Amino acid sequence: MTAIWNGPVLFAPGNWLICQWFSDAGELQQEMFPEETLERASHALAA
Repeated sequence: MTAIWNGPVLFAPGNWLICQWFSDAGELQQEMFPEETLERASHALAA
């Protein structure tokens, strides 16, 4: 999963985190998360 945008969008109030990834079937997926529902991780994951 890759975060591609963090900030305001034209079609919804507030700030949003938009993520994209490829499903197991190879289809591009996208999901939006409102900023107020996000929680900062206590540590970063190594790639």
